[in-house]
Amino acid sequence: MVYGKLAMMSIEFEHKTLRTALQLNMNLFGAQRARFMQLNALDEVRKMSLQHIEVVQNQRTRWHDKYITERKFKSRELALLYDSRYKDSLGKLQTCWLGPYEVVEVFQNGSVQLATIDPDKFKLLVNCHRLRLYHKLVTKEEFLQPHAAVPAAHAGGLTIPQS
Repeated sequence: MVYGKLAMMSIEFEHKTLRTALQLNMNLFGAQRARFMQLNALDEVRKMSLQHIEVVQNQRTRWHDKYITERKFKSRELALLYDSRYKDSLGKLQTCWLGPYEVVEVFQNGSVQLATIDPDKFKLLVNCHRLRLYHKLVTKEEFLQPHAAVPAAHAGGLTIPQS
């Protein structure tokens, strides 16, 4: 059955017996031909609707895949784990990220084995879509140290004051 089309019954359901049809001098050949044409039209509508469904599914897949970014992690990197318990009720100052955790191993199927950074080294296996790369905080001395070694000619003509 297709939405928007009438339900098609066989001739036996519309007319109780062949005898009644013969008494009314009905043209059974014409009725069978009309029924056959209706069934062909119904098959065409079904094929068109299947094609339309396939086109829409492909469009949605392309749209969805466009926004998926591939996340690549390496061993020994630090990562934050998304905690889905706070997905709906985040407070103003609550965070939904746990960690940092150390990446132990990255598998081909997109799963990542993590270990805690404490001495116990508790390991857990998660999907990489629940992870975010953790960037360490940089102190002022660490930030200024690489810039102090750069000569003034390479710094674009700007001089970095030495303290």
